[in-house]
Amino acid sequence: MDINNDTILLSESDNYESGFRDVFFKYLRYWKWFFLSLIISLSLSYLYIRLSTPQYKLETDLLIKDNKGNLGGSSDLLKDLDLFSSDKIIDNEIQILKSNTLLEKVTRGLNLQTSYFSTGGVRLHEVYTDLPLKVELVAASPDFDYKKNYFIHLINKDQVVINGVKYPTNTPISVDLGKILVTTTNKPANSSNISFNDEFQIKFDDVQDIVERYSKKINITPVSKQATVLIITLEDAVPQKGKDILNRLVLEYNKAAVDDKNQVTATTVAFITDRLNKLQEELGDAEKKVENYKSGNQITDISSQSQIFLQSVKDNDSELSKVNIQLGVIKSIERYISSNTDGKTQLPSMLGIEDPTLLALVNQLGDAELKKQSYLQTIPENNPIVTSINDQINALKAAVSQSVQNLKNNLLETKKLLTNTNSSFQSVISQVPAKERGLIDVMRQQEIKNNLFTYLLQKREESEISLVSTAADSRIIDEARSTKRPVKPVIPLTVFVFVLFGILIPVIVIYLLDMLNFKVLKRQDIEGVTKAPILAEISHSTDLSALLVAAKPRSMVAEQLRALRTNLNFVIPGDSQKILLFTSSISGEGKSFISLNLGASLAMSGKKVLVLELDLRKPKLSAGLEIDNSRGLSNYLIGEVDYKDIIKPVPQQENYFIITSGPIPPNPAELLLNGKIKELLELLKADFDYILLDAPPVGLVTDAQILSEFADVTLFIVRHNYTAKSHIYSIDNFYRTRKFKNLNIVMNSIDMHGGYGYGYGYGYGYSYGYGGYYQEDESAAKGGIAKLFRKKK
Repeated sequence: MDINNDTILLSESDNYESGFRDVFFKYLRYWKWFFLSLIISLSLSYLYIRLSTPQYKLETDLLIKDNKGNLGGSSDLLKDLDLFSSDKIIDNEIQILKSNTLLEKVTRGLNLQTSYFSTGGVRLHEVYTDLPLKVELVAASPDFDYKKNYFIHLINKDQVVINGVKYPTNTPISVDLGKILVTTTNKPANSSNISFNDEFQIKFDDVQDIVERYSKKINITPVSKQATVLIITLEDAVPQKGKDILNRLVLEYNKAAVDDKNQVTATTVAFITDRLNKLQEELGDAEKKVENYKSGNQITDISSQSQIFLQSVKDNDSELSKVNIQLGVIKSIERYISSNTDGKTQLPSMLGIEDPTLLALVNQLGDAELKKQSYLQTIPENNPIVTSINDQINALKAAVSQSVQNLKNNLLETKKLLTNTNSSFQSVISQVPAKERGLIDVMRQQEIKNNLFTYLLQKREESEISLVSTAADSRIIDEARSTKRPVKPVIPLTVFVFVLFGILIPVIVIYLLDMLNFKVLKRQDIEGVTKAPILAEISHSTDLSALLVAAKPRSMVAEQLRALRTNLNFVIPGDSQKILLFTSSISGEGKSFISLNLGASLAMSGKKVLVLELDLRKPKLSAGLEIDNSRGLSNYLIGEVDYKDIIKPVPQQENYFIITSGPIPPNPAELLLNGKIKELLELLKADFDYILLDAPPVGLVTDAQILSEFADVTLFIVRHNYTAKSHIYSIDNFYRTRKFKNLNIVMNSIDMHGGYGYGYGYGYGYSYGYGGYYQEDESAAKGGIAKLFRKKK
């Protein structure tokens, strides 16, 4: 059992190795194709690398600060509202960084609408720095052709040539469907690698096209899911340009973030300023009244008791003013909460509000509104993310409304107490002397206005300081930096891809040719269709000798014919069965060559052999042997001559005889059916050890089938790269239906250097030179490189 398993495994291994060897040699025969394809692919890879614009990778790192812990005691409430999911913040910031608004600001800020290209060298390359001029598209008409290129160079600082036309510099000029402005720079002539008189190709781009292009090129990814560090990358042909774009993008992002945060503060400053303007007039009137009262009543001072009382009144009035201001803020908050503005109005001022919970809630409501506006720049309003934020805003508004109501109730209660205190002060004022009482009244009004004015001045300064000192919630970890070498094209990868295509293209072409080829190229083409045994495989020979085994007995073909002679012993049933029939599918497959030389090989072994030239329509044996064919088989079949009169010896080989076809008759098939051929074969069997019948092709005429009843063995000739694969099905049909006795196949004219050697039985040598074992032409014995470059004859 183990032995059988080992045998099966060994057989599978041999089949695998043979299959791999077949495929390898199948493609090896086309090595010149592969060599040429690789040369072309390497040349194309060089041109591609040479003509491609190198791309550099630019990168900057940005830290997004997480401020979710700076909310005092209200953090739990806001955390319950799910406003501080870190991944949502990062996704939001990524969308903002790639938004069209920011990229448009970057485009206009760096004047990316104009691109400059140097016309020197094998390809255009963009120039970004050290330019002697600057071109700006001042106004473009709706029909402006952005695809058109303009060639420009400076004549001097006052004149410029654009597409062959002179124009003045530093003044708008009209070109085609727009106006451009050409200004000279302070760059000295011949600085860097650019000359003052160099010609440049100018290309204008639409802002939206640039925004779309860089929106696709800029890639923003977080370092990890837990981190808030963003890696912003960009690939560009000009490293400095890429750096400027990334740095400007971060700058505009931070500026926009600061502007968003300062919206509430700016509202507060505007509110205070408006109040101060009004108070300034009221304070001036109050001070004028005090001055007029003192001068009219000739009062320079009041008593100490009145001053103490006046101070108490001032303090109470100051507190009452603050409460009134807070109530005014409360009203503005209530109006904001009750309005349905979808976040399009600014948050009210929180001047004087000191409640930490309300302040935190209002701040978070503002942040939620800003987040919603940021999302609406990139996604529609019915998106689930926006819907979720709307729910959060509504929840925050409800919380703010409740907190405002509680604070309002407290403020109203405080105002009531302060108002009652003022009423008690009125009864005390009535007891003060008349002149002092009047002075107290006017001074009280002055102090109220003065204290409120001072309070508002202080708050305005605090708000303005906050406005100036507001920092963005991000920090640049690393400024934009560029790789030292281009990242595209990747030279090793590019060469590899081109080489891969250089190999694949011949492989595909060879495979397709093999699939489309209808001729027999290898042994498997036969074995895959029929079970008829292949008795021998005969190589192709360039020798023109008809009797090759006699002319070159040590040649490879002669040795293969000897192997065929030996293999006949395994297919001929007995000594009395000695008639061999040779046929093929079509003419030209070499049946005459095989029959003639096999007969010579049998004669060399001491046997007496006769070959009959039965192709009465197109005889070849007599012509190849240069034997007189004036009398032959056709004469015998019509009864003109005796069979002994047409038997002729074959030159160059003893014990070898031939009966030529004779004159071509008009009715070959009928002659074969007249019974004379059977009589002839019976007579010849008594005189010869082997009788070889060289019959016509079975696919063209029926002669071979007529002769098949007399044959003991049928040798069907199949020629390499000549016989159609479809003919193998006919051979299989003959084999299965036994129309031909003892049918065997002989593979003929195998080109060992052209497609069959890899599938050959390895019995006749491994190399083209055959180790000098066979007598071949001298070129076959040459080794080394000469073998590869040997031409087929």
